[in-house]
Amino acid sequence: MTARALLVLLVGVGAAAQVPLAPAPSVDQVLGFLQGMAISPELKAAVAPVLGAGMTTGRAGTRVALEFLGRLALLPRAQAEEALLLVHRALERGFIVDGLMNEVLKVLQMGQPWEAVMTTLRVRFNLLLATQQVLLTHRVIGPGSQAPGGPLLEQDRLVVETAWAVGDWILGQPRDTLESYVRSRLVRLRGSVLSPGVVDPLLAALTPELLGQIASRAYGP
Repeated sequence: MTARALLVLLVGVGAAAQVPLAPAPSVDQVLGFLQGMAISPELKAAVAPVLGAGMTTGRAGTRVALEFLGRLALLPRAQAEEALLLVHRALERGFIVDGLMNEVLKVLQMGQPWEAVMTTLRVRFNLLLATQQVLLTHRVIGPGSQAPGGPLLEQDRLVVETAWAVGDWILGQPRDTLESYVRSRLVRLRGSVLSPGVVDPLLAALTPELLGQIASRAYGP
């Protein structure tokens, strides 16, 4: 897929708002674009099946994946491979990665240096790992598949939303306490993004200590 074709595929809503959003690209289109990128063949071979499985199971949206790859294609090879490898690692663990890919796009759009892009990406990835580990320890969630091709569970969304709330608090430092901030976020998502049966056990277990364990695991040695 050429850069021009990618641009056409990603056209959004027009100024008059009557133009419908372009159809989402297919999994094959995204994987085809990946194969045309100027990155190592070994990385392509490693990423393709994992990304393909992630898109098929809903862990990666095809639209954001194509936009993410298209932006990486404009970067130096080493930078593109560094970001792609971290998203690949997250998919291998069964995480939903749309947020990670969008985070790269957002920080790049802000004109931040590459070090800031990767620092933010690593913080988000480490928080996903830490959140999953702590919620498993407290038996708020079960083991799950922890693989890109396994069934996508509601608890996978709970992990992402909790990790993102903790990360937003750490990166933004709002006036609320961490517990108040995360609890408020989860309550707003209750009944829409997260079903009560999934989020209520976490709301009941949520304490400063639990959130401190997530933060310390994410930033620890």
